[in-house]
Amino acid sequence: MSFIKGIFEIVLATIVIFFVWNILKRIFFKKFYNFMGFKPNNNQQQETKNSKTNIEQKVKWDAETVDYEEVKEKR
Repeated sequence: MSFIKGIFEIVLATIVIFFVWNILKRIFFKKFYNFMGFKPNNNQQQETKNSKTNIEQKVKWDAETVDYEEVKEKR
C-alpha cells in the first residue's frame, strides 16, 4: 500500500511542478524579453519567408490537381 502511495505522491508532485513552472515561465520570460527588446515575431516571419523560398525552389505546384513534382537537382 505504501508503494502505491509513493507513486501517487510522485505523480502529484510532478503535475504541481509542471503547472508552477509554466506559470513562472509566463510571468518572468515575458518581462525578460520585453526588457531585452527581443521580438520573437520577427524571427518567425523571417523563418517562414525562408521556408517558402526553399519549397518554391524544389517543388513545382500544379494548381488543378494540387499535386506536386519534385525538381531533380543537376550536378
